[in-house]
Formats: sequence, C-alpha cells, structure tokens
Amino acid sequence: MYSYSDFKYKNKDVCDMFEVPYSEAYKVTLCGKEIPVYTCRISSYPFNRWWPGYQRPVDQTELVSYVNLVSDEDIELTVEPTAKKEYNRIMIKPYSKGVKHEVCDGVIKFTLCENGAYVLELDDYHGLLYIFNNKPVHCEAPENVTYYFGAGVHFPGKITLNSNESVYVDKDALVYGCISANGADNIKVYGNGIMDDSFEERHSQHCYVPYVNGNVKLYDCKNVKLQGVGFTNSAIWCVNVFHCFDVEIDGINVFGQWRYNTDGIDMMNSRRVTIKNSFVHSFDDTIVIKGIDKYSFEPCTDILTENCVLWCDWGKTCEIGLETAAPEYDNIVFRNCDVLRGGNTVCDIQNGDWAYVHNVLFENINVEFESFHTPAILQDDNMIEYPKTNETEIPCILMISNRRFREAYSFIGFEDVAPKVEAEWKFAGVNDITVRNIHIYADEKTISKFEKECIKVKIINIIPTTIYDNINVENVHLNGERITVADWNLTEIYTEGLCDGSFIFK
Repeated sequence: MYSYSDFKYKNKDVCDMFEVPYSEAYKVTLCGKEIPVYTCRISSYPFNRWWPGYQRPVDQTELVSYVNLVSDEDIELTVEPTAKKEYNRIMIKPYSKGVKHEVCDGVIKFTLCENGAYVLELDDYHGLLYIFNNKPVHCEAPENVTYYFGAGVHFPGKITLNSNESVYVDKDALVYGCISANGADNIKVYGNGIMDDSFEERHSQHCYVPYVNGNVKLYDCKNVKLQGVGFTNSAIWCVNVFHCFDVEIDGINVFGQWRYNTDGIDMMNSRRVTIKNSFVHSFDDTIVIKGIDKYSFEPCTDILTENCVLWCDWGKTCEIGLETAAPEYDNIVFRNCDVLRGGNTVCDIQNGDWAYVHNVLFENINVEFESFHTPAILQDDNMIEYPKTNETEIPCILMISNRRFREAYSFIGFEDVAPKVEAEWKFAGVNDITVRNIHIYADEKTISKFEKECIKVKIINIIPTTIYDNINVENVHLNGERITVADWNLTEIYTEGLCDGSFIFK
C-alpha cells in the first residue's frame, strides 16, 4: 500500500483567499501516477545573526519542493526537473541508503525500499526536492481524538493540550497551527500530515518563555509522543521540550526552516527522551540538549537519538550545551544517524555552565562533506551581505569546549546574566566521552582542497579547574579508508586540568 498527501480545500471561500503552496519546479510520478509537489522555504546560505527585533529577510532564503508519501512497500518514483533543466550531478541522499537512479530524456527514475526522508539535489542544495517516504500512522478511533484534522486545509492557530488529549493530522491535512502544553500528562500528536507555523510572528529575543511558540513547545509534561507529523516554517525553536519526562519522538519530519533561531529539536533539563527515525533539517542547531536556570536542579539523563537524518545549516548538529545549568548529563547517545550537512560541528559538547557531562556516546555516524557547503557567517548589521559564496566549510567531527555561556550571552539581556558562584565552575567536567565508527563521504573537490586534514577535532579547555578525562575517538573513515590520527587536523587548546591519558585517538 502506498499513497501521498493531497491538500485540498473543503471551503471555497477559504480557497479563494489562500492558495495551497504547490511547486512547479518538479514533476513527480509515484508508481506511474503524477502526484502533487509542494513548496516550502529554506535558507539560501548560512547567514545568521542575533535577533534584531524583526524577522529574517526573505531575500536570504529560497523556495524548495517536497512530496509527502506514505508507504509500507517498495515504491518507484520518477522525477522530472522542470525549473533546473541543466545540471551535471544527481545526488539522492543520504548516501548510506545506496539509492541508485537511472536517467532517460531528463527524467530521473529510482526505487525507495525503506521508509524515511530523502533529499534529491542537482549539483547543489539550491532548488532541492525533499522526499518524505513515511511509515503509515493510522487513527483507529477518530472519535477519541481531541483535535482531529482530516483531509483538507485547516487554520486552528495555537493548540493547547491538556492531560490525556491528542491531535491527529491526516496525511491529506495541511494544518496552519502549532502545539503547546504546560504540565500535561499523556499527550500525543500523530499522523502523516503537515503542521505549518507560518502565521506565527516572533516579537521577542527569548527562546525559553512562551512569548513565541514555534512548531511544538512543551513545559513540565510527562508521557509525550510525537509521531509521523511534518513540522515546517517555525517562528523560533521548532520542537522544544522543557523539563519533560518520558518523551518519544518517532518518524517526524522537521523541514522548511529558515527563520532566526530555528533549532530543530531542543531538550531542556529533561529525562528519558527518545528521538528516532526522524528527519531534522534546521537552519540553526539541529539536536540540542540544554540546561537552563529555571530547571537547574534537574539533570539531563537517558536521552537517545538514533536512526535519524540530520541537516544543520548554521551551528551544531548533535549538541550538548552551550547552556548546561544542570547537575549532570548522563547516558546521552547519538547513534546510527546520517548527517547531510554538519554545520560547523557534528558532535559537540559545550559545557558553558557547571554540569558534570559524562557517559556520552556518538556512534555510527555517517557525515557528508560537499564542496558547495559554504561557511557559516554571523551577520553584524544590515549592510553586510553574505561574503563566502565561493568557499567551502568543513565541520569539526568533534569539538569539546567550555566557553562561559553567561559571558558570551550577557549582552542579550537575560534576567539573570551574572555568573553563578565561581566555585561551582570547577564541577564543569567532561568525562567518559566516546566517538566511534564515523564514516565520512567527501566529494572530489573537497578532497583535492583539504585532503585528509578535513578530519577536524578540537578540544578547548579554558578553565584550569575543569577536568577532561577519558575522551575516546576511534575508527574514523574517509571515503571508505580508515584514517589514522596522524592525518587528522587536531587542535588542543587547554590549560591545566587534564589527566594523563585524557585523550585516546585511534
């Protein structure tokens, strides 16, 4: 069984006022039948800035395309690019899936044998096509769902969930709205349709408080499930959970993000969180585990990200910090993930406050380096244009640092920007970190420019009382060849506080 999303209005008056965002850049057929292709907006280049009091200019962005499919069997797709007629290179990502294609008379044909998210790029990411091949998520009893969105276009705005409430988004539903909850238990948002936060505007610097919601914002919730739904065009951090417990995020798609601070998934002082089988393309940081003052009594523990496809335009991909106002981080795992773009760092630990960060594993991570991935730039004022269009950015595979969060962000105007008691800083330890089985694909232009030194690791300790110990990086491959530490681009900047044998690279 296979199908696709087809968003149609049920109300002619609404249809006359608003248009479904169809794309004319691609013609796509599914098993011989032409299907709808939709548009969303992404960043044209990694050009970010601190919130200036207004939203990012649209001229720094571009429209791309997507199809939203549902299947439980192999599916055959043909794609005819109608906007980009001339190109030299066809990329179907992630490369680890090994999708083979054929081309005949300008039509690209391929078969998808697995559920998950794919991206078709022609020469570079500009004008890309997202292909969401979702596992079916059914609603067996619609009468028991609090907010049921069937086929059609809906405008509910902000949906606030109470305990034991749920939202179902049918595959043929396009819902202009966002999800909020505070102190709710046993809540669920599921389906195969799309939720779009386009109509929400941002008016505040702060990401922690509910002045702006984003796609999903949850505080102090327990037993939460997000399953199958696509989330696009967030006004701020996309999916964020503050002090939540027993959270399962399975098979969601976060995409079409371009506005300032659109992190993919942020977790603050939460425990027992699982993110799996999901696609997250963020403009800012992608998967982030933070600790903030309001919940600084609560550790960040038992957090797993696995079998995900990740894409970071600007910032960090798999990140701990920079805010680490928590007693500890323990049992944090990123495993079996594909990174289509790594921002400036793939595996990142920034202990910017006083947490004891330990027992962290990054394992079986596939990373794609492309010569058309240009450097991230922080925009200082309106007069500066993006200056790096002909350069290439190579992300660090691992960075561990302890830049002080409160010093770095004091100018923003947080209510409590003064550093915590200085004596607490000594507890900002980073111990028992393992990074293993990293497989990097790099295109020919990247290899010719950087060679094996594209493998970058940075260890930065600027606080003498902080202890780093038992940091292990092992089994790194570049285009199928295992790379020894002698070939890496390794930077170590530290003072005291390092034990003998702190770092083991092999």
